Amino acid sequence: MGRVFKKKVGSKREAEEEAKQEESVSKKKQKKEKEPEPEPVEEEDSDEEEDVTDEDDEEVDDEDGEESNNVMEFDFEAYPPSEDDRDGIVNMLTQTFLRTDIDLKGMADAIIEKAPHGIVLTQAYDDEETEEDYMAYGLCTTLALNEKKDDAPKFIKDIFSYMLNRAKKGAPSEIYKKIEEVQESANGETALFVNERLLHFPAAVVPQLFESIRTDLAGFDTKYKNVIYIQKLRIQDNEEGVETAGNAGSSSTPTKKKGKMGKAEKKRAAAAALANAAIEFDNQEDRVLFEIKEGKEVHFDFPVHMDVEPGSKFHSTEEDGKKWNPFRRLVIMDDKRFDAFLKRGSDGLIA
Repeated sequence: MGRVFKKKVGSKREAEEEAKQEESVSKKKQKKEKEPEPEPVEEEDSDEEEDVTDEDDEEVDDEDGEESNNVMEFDFEAYPPSEDDRDGIVNMLTQTFLRTDIDLKGMADAIIEKAPHGIVLTQAYDDEETEEDYMAYGLCTTLALNEKKDDAPKFIKDIFSYMLNRAKKGAPSEIYKKIEEVQESANGETALFVNERLLHFPAAVVPQLFESIRTDLAGFDTKYKNVIYIQKLRIQDNEEGVETAGNAGSSSTPTKKKGKMGKAEKKRAAAAALANAAIEFDNQEDRVLFEIKEGKEVHFDFPVHMDVEPGSKFHSTEEDGKKWNPFRRLVIMDDKRFDAFLKRGSDGLIA
């Protein structure tokens, strides 16, 4: 990956039009200026020079060609979300919300409406405009979840239904109640933090992204007191651990017939199994959120392998004979934990 530029003012298309205007003005100026005529050069010397140059170019091309097979360099630019980014934003949101009924197009429109807040990562400007020039490689922003209780847009209602359904199946009762409280309130003090990048995209972009969001939030009239963040992670499949956890409440004395586990026991057993399993975060910086001491957070994990087709890069994977299943971690944190998380990322302390 090449350079990553700090957020620029205006959309990418506006920046391209401005660049074209500057280039046009520059060309007009060049036409007005008279260039001195070049001194005559003997043909033999010219041929020799051309031959040498051609040989050098061939050598450079060969070297570049050999290197390009191993390393691909791209420059990226950061812009506020714009109309041109709608499809790319939807693609980014799809990574978090796999095969759900959430109105992602409506959510994308809401993100665009909040511009200049937020960042979309795209490839750096190219003279020849292509479809890839407007492909989103990353998205970082926040959205208030409870500004309009009685007239909330569809995507917000969808998000709450999504979170409550997942929490009902596998979260502690206090987390479920917390989500309900946020939904019922209408103070605009709870936000959804969106931090998406293409899978395996380098974390080198995090400082610019987090610093921009932190700067934006400092200028908001309404300050967020709570932030919800849905992280992508993979949890190692540990059948033995799950089985042990499932029998955690049973007696050590052998019995002929085992009693059925209640829902509460199953939740505790599943939570215990997940707590002891190895975890890998898709975004490297997400692990830091649980190493910070400032503020508070609560979270729960839920599987999403059933929400994606087998063979997809977001489905289960195998590494060294171990199976890793895709999960989502729903985190609810206070403003102190969120600000500390952004500051840690802004400072580049994400290892």
